[in-house]
Amino acid sequence: MSSFSSSFSFLKRYPAVAAVGVHLLLLTALASALYCFGVIRYLPDDANVARWDVQWYTLIRDGGYTYSDTGMSPTAFFPLFPYVWRWTHLNNLHMGMLNYGLFVVAFGCLAQQLRLPARWTLLLLSTPVLLFMVIPYTEALFFVFSTLLVLGLHRQRMSWWLLGLLGAGLTRSASTLFLPALLFMALLWAAQPGQARRAALWGGLGLLANGLSIGVVAFIQWYQVGEPFAFVKAQAFWGRHLRWPEFPLNTPSGINVLWLDALALWTGVMAICACCWLALRWLQRNKRPLPAVPPVVVFALGYCVSVTLYLLSYQGGSIWNFARYVLATPFFVVLVWYLGTQPAWPRRYYLYILAATLALWQVFGAYTLAFDNFTRGQALWYFGLVTAYLFAYLTLRQFRWQREVSMLLYVFNLVVQLHLLECFLQYYVVQ
Repeated sequence: MSSFSSSFSFLKRYPAVAAVGVHLLLLTALASALYCFGVIRYLPDDANVARWDVQWYTLIRDGGYTYSDTGMSPTAFFPLFPYVWRWTHLNNLHMGMLNYGLFVVAFGCLAQQLRLPARWTLLLLSTPVLLFMVIPYTEALFFVFSTLLVLGLHRQRMSWWLLGLLGAGLTRSASTLFLPALLFMALLWAAQPGQARRAALWGGLGLLANGLSIGVVAFIQWYQVGEPFAFVKAQAFWGRHLRWPEFPLNTPSGINVLWLDALALWTGVMAICACCWLALRWLQRNKRPLPAVPPVVVFALGYCVSVTLYLLSYQGGSIWNFARYVLATPFFVVLVWYLGTQPAWPRRYYLYILAATLALWQVFGAYTLAFDNFTRGQALWYFGLVTAYLFAYLTLRQFRWQREVSMLLYVFNLVVQLHLLECFLQYYVVQ
């Protein structure tokens, strides 16, 4: 009896642990049921998880970097994840399982520290694009280190902040986009009363840690292939070079993933609007007080803005990887958490957001015949469903039937997550 009481007391003290445990049980039960009934036909194994970018990480793991100035090469990827894989001596499947374990632990810590309600913990864990956490990709390790820097900012732990920046910078190229987010965060933080010295210290050391990580990557690539800027030069062979975006926007992953990339783009556009508003208030700080937005939220907004502007500027008309870079990160969790702590909006705000959202979908050709060979009616129905899904999240805190809507969204997300994972395992384009 005492053991049961102790366990109950532990779960009551750490509700995020209970929510994560419930999620793992439900995910396992749903996956096994869908597999038994033939709804999904593939489960991860050592062969089928080795798809797409896994081959590049395998090359770095086994033989280090090679570089070609005429085609694709593994220098487009950062070294920490393949080196960790080398040190563990794990096969493809077991590395994917380790990845998912690291992600679950990091997410549990993040949810506990942010005091996320169990409902939101489950919903965020079911985000469809999190399928990449069980693949030997960098997503999980990047999530771990990014969680560390987020919690360092949130709890004011300098060592966590610096270690998170350094680790994320060695793990994934997206960390190069931390620079503008760092500068914007330090600028707004310094404008708060009595915070200038602290903001300068955290911002300055953060810039050093971020710069150090990029410098280490450049040194490793210079040492192995003789080209310190191999990462930068390799981007052109992956279709990333500075250019104007072409409309309508599209993705090679098709309609299975486009709606997730569209929601990530929506998040980025809203982050741009929020940052523009904060920048305007910063310019007016002598006339009226600057809103006291936590530095961790400003950093998350800055990261989303940087990703959005980079992908739109360097991928032409493709929104390939948008959801992976935005929705599969703790920065998205931070934004959802902060939104949930704010007072409920007046109804007219939702009308404004609805109008802006419907206008945004036109960048995909939603109201023309240019959307993925859809008829106009089919395109309107597709984006109508995407809009309904989005507003189910936005209005969830004001719904009368919150539990029912949350469970419906959660189950739908899990089914989509398993569907996309099966597509990946069959070598379909899911990125």
